[in-house]
Amino acid sequence: MATTTYSTGPVSVGAGSTAVTGVSTAWLTSGVRAGDMFMASGLCVPIASVNSNTSITLARPWPGAALSGANYDIDYRDDDVRSLAAANTLLQQLTNGTLTSLAALSTAANKLPYFSGASSFATTDLTPAARAVLGLAGASGAKIPVVTGLSTAALRDILGTVGQSGGVPTGAIVERGSNANGWWTRTADGLQICGQSLDLTATACATASGQVFISDNTIWTYPSGFPGGAPMVWGSLSMSVEGMHGISLRNSTSTTCNVRMFSSISRAAAISKTASLIAIGRWF
Repeated sequence: MATTTYSTGPVSVGAGSTAVTGVSTAWLTSGVRAGDMFMASGLCVPIASVNSNTSITLARPWPGAALSGANYDIDYRDDDVRSLAAANTLLQQLTNGTLTSLAALSTAANKLPYFSGASSFATTDLTPAARAVLGLAGASGAKIPVVTGLSTAALRDILGTVGQSGGVPTGAIVERGSNANGWWTRTADGLQICGQSLDLTATACATASGQVFISDNTIWTYPSGFPGGAPMVWGSLSMSVEGMHGISLRNSTSTTCNVRMFSSISRAAAISKTASLIAIGRWF
């Protein structure tokens, strides 16, 4: 067994550190390698790596006091010793608590190992549906995985066209759109919300009705119909002049609603008036 040592130049290493720095050393060109022993002050630690002629990393933190400008020796180890040291290191890694816990698991079909704590493993069921989700290929855009059957899964758009079959969603999660009658938002569970800012400036609110003045009916056609039945409708009225005013909403159907203004003062057609409308119902 070779016992040649290398000791050129002083070294420095901190207490508890793995970094050793040399001055005028030539560790790379002198053949120092991982597995050789670094020795100083009666202590020795294996070398993990040789980084340069003046820098090595120890396999374990330096156990002694800090050294500065100290004498040292590096004990060259032959290949047999290196191989044995590497095998021992690998054995220690393979027999640590984590791998021991993993090796102790009882294997069975459709089981998945997982960490149940520090250095401990357990198993859980890996269902056909879970395997189907794991087997999905990625896709561009905003997607979400959904289970479509006992052992099937698919990627669905978050924003797109909603759909359903027998009450079961088949399309995107959320759909939105707009047209001349306003805007709408639908969700996969059947909820639909429609809105509109209805310009009523051209409509007078000047017909006496008891203590107030009312307008003719204006029909709001929803931007998207409500096949699930007539929606609930709310609204408010904004005018460019002061005074008590509002709207009444009547005869709501699955496609339209009557909008009528009322005011405590007669309002001519030229006065700016805007009805803000919301309808909430179901698209199936």
